Amino acid sequence: MERILSQDEINALFSSMSAGRHGLLGSAASAPSVHGTVARYDFCRSDRISKDQIRSLHLLHSNFVRGFSSSISAYLRTMAEVQLASIEQSSYTGFLKGVSDPTLYCSVQLPPMSGNVALEISPSLAFPMIDMLLGGPGNAPSENRPLTEIEIHIMEGVVRLMLRDLKDAWRSVQELEPRLEGLETKPQMLQIVAPGEAVVVIRFEIKLGETGGAASLCLPSMMLKMNRTRFDQPWHQRAADIEGRESKRIRELVRGLAVNMSAEMHDKNLRIEDLLSIGAGDVLQLDRCVGDPVLLCIGGVPKYLGRIVVRRGKRAFEITERYEP
Repeated sequence: MERILSQDEINALFSSMSAGRHGLLGSAASAPSVHGTVARYDFCRSDRISKDQIRSLHLLHSNFVRGFSSSISAYLRTMAEVQLASIEQSSYTGFLKGVSDPTLYCSVQLPPMSGNVALEISPSLAFPMIDMLLGGPGNAPSENRPLTEIEIHIMEGVVRLMLRDLKDAWRSVQELEPRLEGLETKPQMLQIVAPGEAVVVIRFEIKLGETGGAASLCLPSMMLKMNRTRFDQPWHQRAADIEGRESKRIRELVRGLAVNMSAEMHDKNLRIEDLLSIGAGDVLQLDRCVGDPVLLCIGGVPKYLGRIVVRRGKRAFEITERYEP
């Protein structure tokens, strides 16, 4: 049987509901708000590399800049200034949008690392280099045009020079064998990765006298992630390891070299007129005694003191002490 509420009961019910609503609103307003640090995260680019790897890349390519500055100055026979401009992470499509068209675009393999990297040299830098290599002052054409086949062939020498110095800079992380796969004037002709894949772009500023331009190295982030354990090794330990390997390699290279050795006495001063009058049978009186030590020079550099002796019917040099200048 249904129960009918009286007017007093209905009023009491609405009053209790209204009091409960105000209580909820008051407790929500009095509750302190919680603020946290919000960081942007792009789920489409979850393969970004760590800041530690970025720092390692900065150190590696700072060494590359120093080496390439000397190499390109000697190659072009002019003063060249190379600077590391920036290291950025972006998509491959974003990298291509910042590349001029036409330009000099190279695809390079870095065995034993899998995958390809891209090396781009802007026309504002390529044309002055070509002009210098052909004997000119380093001028660039007024119109923006693609490089010809002959000009690409000339720039191939500069690219191989960059790859050689890049190999030396990366030796502290891994021994690479860079191989140039192709050179084009349109970046779309040499696609090293998928358009949406993340890459690390290393930009260099190169100044040649009054002219200059930019060069970029594009590394797929997946290639760096696959070798992240090598970047995790402490830098000083990698430097010590490479120094030991380099010293051993240098010793092996110079082991079979031939050097000139000579026993010399430098105490006698002789006038030019006396030197011109010397003939066969003349005797030169030295300012030294017979038993005084003789200086042994190796490659023209004084190294040891000793005396000239005869061993098994042949003249020899007996070392008595190290030469101290």
